Amino acid sequence: MNTLLTWLRRFYAMHRWFLILLLLFSAFRLFAIVLFRPGGFIADNSDYEFYYAWGLTIPMGYTTFVDLWTAYPPLFPVLMLPIFEWSSRIPPWVEPRLFFHLLFGLELLLFEIGNLILIYRLAGRIEEAEGAAPQGRSAAERPGAIGKPTGWENGDPPLSLKASLFYALLFAPVYTLLGWFEAMPLFFLLLGLDLLLSRRRGAWIASAVAAALGFLVKLTPMVLVPVAVRWLGARLSLDALRNEWFNRCSSGNLRKPFLYGTVFLCVAVGVGLSLAHFNPSLAVSSFTVNNLRPPWQSVWALLDGYYGFGLVPIDMRNLRGLEQGGQWSSRLPWTWITLGFVLLYLWLYTRRYDWERVRTPIAFTAVSVIWLFLYSKGWSPQFVVWVLAFLALLRADMFGALVAVMLTLLNVLESSVYLILLPDERWILVATVLARTALLALIAVDFLGQIWPQAKTGVRLQSAAVRLSAAAMAMVFVVMLLGAPRAAQAYQERRFAEHPCRETIAFLRTEADGLTHTLAMEETDLWRNLYPWLRQEYALVVVDGYNPEDRPFDLVKAEKLAALAQRGEFWWIERANGAAEWAQAAMNFFARPDVYRVDAQHLDGCKLVRAILLDDARPPGVFEAASGQIALRGVRLGEAKTGATLSLVLYWQAMTPIKDDYTVFTQLFAPDGRMVAQQDNPPMLGQAPTGTWRVGEMVRDVYRLTIPADAAPGAYKLHVGLYNQAGRLPVTLADGALADHVTIDVEVR
Repeated sequence: MNTLLTWLRRFYAMHRWFLILLLLFSAFRLFAIVLFRPGGFIADNSDYEFYYAWGLTIPMGYTTFVDLWTAYPPLFPVLMLPIFEWSSRIPPWVEPRLFFHLLFGLELLLFEIGNLILIYRLAGRIEEAEGAAPQGRSAAERPGAIGKPTGWENGDPPLSLKASLFYALLFAPVYTLLGWFEAMPLFFLLLGLDLLLSRRRGAWIASAVAAALGFLVKLTPMVLVPVAVRWLGARLSLDALRNEWFNRCSSGNLRKPFLYGTVFLCVAVGVGLSLAHFNPSLAVSSFTVNNLRPPWQSVWALLDGYYGFGLVPIDMRNLRGLEQGGQWSSRLPWTWITLGFVLLYLWLYTRRYDWERVRTPIAFTAVSVIWLFLYSKGWSPQFVVWVLAFLALLRADMFGALVAVMLTLLNVLESSVYLILLPDERWILVATVLARTALLALIAVDFLGQIWPQAKTGVRLQSAAVRLSAAAMAMVFVVMLLGAPRAAQAYQERRFAEHPCRETIAFLRTEADGLTHTLAMEETDLWRNLYPWLRQEYALVVVDGYNPEDRPFDLVKAEKLAALAQRGEFWWIERANGAAEWAQAAMNFFARPDVYRVDAQHLDGCKLVRAILLDDARPPGVFEAASGQIALRGVRLGEAKTGATLSLVLYWQAMTPIKDDYTVFTQLFAPDGRMVAQQDNPPMLGQAPTGTWRVGEMVRDVYRLTIPADAAPGAYKLHVGLYNQAGRLPVTLADGALADHVTIDVEVR
């Protein structure tokens, strides 16, 4: 017990900063799994939804790899579907996906914790092999695990701590953990790499097993096989072929590489087939379906003319469709593309790297992963965590941080801005794909430069990669700045095209130059949907019913509408919910005898009506027509300025049936008695002849009088009246006097 306690104390002393980081790393991700939802406020965006829907096929009677194909290798459903079943035993919350998300996230968290530990260990191996550890530590001070010194030499933390801190502070791994299973296969790749570099007896065999298990989760860990062949001693030359490959006594013989490949193949085939219920065709369905899919979010997708996301064209239950294929006909020469990538990879693979350096297999694994992504038909946002893990190991500096942030930014622009917000702005996809492809290629060049056989050439490769990456990142920012106005305009256009009340908005814009400047409503949601489009033309007001006396809300709202009407006419707007009547608060207000409604509209998802409050007791004038009386109930004037248009609204009402048609005249007189503006026409520009008016109906009649630019400011007179061929109609004014027109005072400024 004392020995164990002593070992634990020494272990803590050596690794305390990493253990603190690991605790915070784990806690942060745990709380994120419980409380965060990927997609933010843009969209509920996560592959967990697909995993959950996959699990729901179980009660439907489907069995994966029996009557259900999958785009994933066999080990993933074995690790995921039992989580779904266990989560289903818990009584569901209001959001039924809660416990599946929580339990599956916890499972992935274990793999993600393993990833941080493995990055710490791998960086420690580089550190130890390249002599980066502080001096003064003996071998006895490095028991068991890879030694990670706690001392900081020259103020610079050890590489192991820098790499793990770099990865822990990245956003993309956290976000990916909440929505995708990428932490799982990445763990197997890093584990296989760590075991491969271990000097312990038989660890390389465990590495082959780990790589095979990772391959059964996702195909990417297979890149470890060619790396292992070189690390385990195989030299690629004619001399090695003659003298080493088949010589048992030579350290360069092929025994270990051959056994590594054999173990990998046996585990992949044996475990994979057993997990797939010994159904070979469905066991490789992940390969099959990839041939049916169009390329997505890659250079190949741009060349093939596909601008969507990673679409799987057939249902998992459609086994016949899987067999028939032919869902996407590519115009790209994939045979030649594959041959080109293979030949170039072989050329890189056969360079005379120093395979005894620890950095070499790590860097070449990173290059192989990037090479696989560049060749792959498609790119999904979660793939970036593979690159970031190796950036943490090989480039935990400012350059690596800038590249990591840029790759994450490109992911956001592509997966959230383009695919969700602006799917018609293809230039965004083109820009992000080209920028990401260039950065991935340059990162691979930088990693190759770290291990290139000729040191000077390697330095030049790294320098070129850094310079070109900086140029590419600068170009991304230039494109963002230049494209931001177009993106903002496109967003506005899309939201307007999808707006349920777009016809109402268009109508209100045509009415905006009149005297109705207020939109009243009782829903804050409606205000939120209308404000961006109408804020410049109208004052949008939400009428609420709060009052400290706890009076009925609808009555309080009606009173507030009355107070609003005292300041002038306004539009009342509601959602068109199928009801013929207006909201109760509006009906209470409309029931007042001095309130009138005109211009009711029901265009699309909204309905609106213009509300007017007029003084019924003293109308400005009552005209005596041959067949009855016409009342001028009110007059509204806009702002009167020299050189501008004076808006004028007349409110007419037939008090008795009117048989004849009359023309309205409006005349503006200067202080010297000279008429400076005039407009004569039948009411509403002839759309509402007086002979068609119904008794009691309010007619809103709009006029626009242009005041000359040379008119002097002062007190003007506006004359309003009615006439026909027989002459002007007599009018009884508010004070009881008789005249042939109504006079309104106008102050021109």
